[in-house]
Amino acid sequence: MEFLHNFFSGNFIPHGHCYLWKPELVSLHIISDILITLSYYSIPITLIYFIRKRADVPFKTIFLLFGAFIISCGTTHLMEVWTLWHPDYWVAGAIKALTALVSLYTALTLIPLVPSALALPSPAQLETANQALMIEIIERKRVEQELLQYKNHLEETVQTRTAELEKANAQLQQEIAQRQESQDKMLVLLKEIKSANKELNDFAYVVSHDLKAPLRGITSLSEWLLTDYADKFDEEGKKMVNLLISRVQRLHNLIDDILKYSRVGRSKIEKSQVNLNKAVTEIIESLNPPENIKIEILTELPTLYCDKTRIQQLFQNLISNAIKFINKPQGIIKLNCIEQDQYWQFSITDNGIGIESQHFDKIFLLFQKLTSLQDSESTGVGLALVKKIVELHDGKVWVESELGKGSTFLFTIKKLSVL
Repeated sequence: MEFLHNFFSGNFIPHGHCYLWKPELVSLHIISDILITLSYYSIPITLIYFIRKRADVPFKTIFLLFGAFIISCGTTHLMEVWTLWHPDYWVAGAIKALTALVSLYTALTLIPLVPSALALPSPAQLETANQALMIEIIERKRVEQELLQYKNHLEETVQTRTAELEKANAQLQQEIAQRQESQDKMLVLLKEIKSANKELNDFAYVVSHDLKAPLRGITSLSEWLLTDYADKFDEEGKKMVNLLISRVQRLHNLIDDILKYSRVGRSKIEKSQVNLNKAVTEIIESLNPPENIKIEILTELPTLYCDKTRIQQLFQNLISNAIKFINKPQGIIKLNCIEQDQYWQFSITDNGIGIESQHFDKIFLLFQKLTSLQDSESTGVGLALVKKIVELHDGKVWVESELGKGSTFLFTIKKLSVL
């Protein structure tokens, strides 16, 4: 009880004694403290009203702390009026201590919120954003209007397109019927082609057997005449019989070359690994070139995944042509290979009679040759066959030559055919 008595009054004298109870001084403090108290109390009420009306306001906690801090400050001024007559300084001190704690907690809470508060947009920024939003709203209304117009236009377009599609569908049905008719015609045509291929194969058989048989008979008969009736012929007669044998042999060679040419592209391609170093060496040995002609392979040749027979025909024709048209005491033939991005480029160079430039394209045509029958055994098929084989391997062939100095035949084979 004594503690409570000392806490609320004790042996202290009222604060008014300090002012000597001068009415004007006491009134000044009373009016000032009451006005301050009323002002302090009105601020939290305003803050609470503001928070209730603006639920979107951030940092509500700091608003409530400010309210508690301001109420505490107002109460300390109210106690200043009370202690003028009642010396309850312990109560006043306790209220001041509470105010200090609330103030300190509010300050400590406020400090971390400063960066977030600074990050809030300013009124000018909000005004700018609001103006931008208004512009966006106007733009959206404009776009909505345009979309509405576009929707109406789209509906009209859809109706038009639907009619067009119906018409196109009718045309498509008609085209399908026409295509079906074309396919039926194509099947008939394929049967005719198959029949024609069979007839061609039969013709090749006739050419190979039935046509060669009389030629062999003519050759045998001519040789028999030269043997048994040699004393009956003069030199001119013997020359004519030999010419007959030579012409028959050329015709025999021509038939063989035509058959080879006709088979390229028709017969099935059977691919395998072909070591060109070995294959070309075997071809050179089989050709048995004269002693005055030297054949050199300048580089290592690749291994191709290709039709072995056709590749052998390709090299055999080019090398035999080079041997055939060398008219110098010492002949030289050089084989070379260069690797390119997508192709292998091969070349066969000789120092023979050469070719004039105006004949470069002509020599690769069927039955085209630059020498007469008297001068050459050529049938005019060999280089056409070379061109056909190269094109089957997605390559090309050409010639570089100078009359009297020699020729270089070049061709490419695509690397897809190389292992």
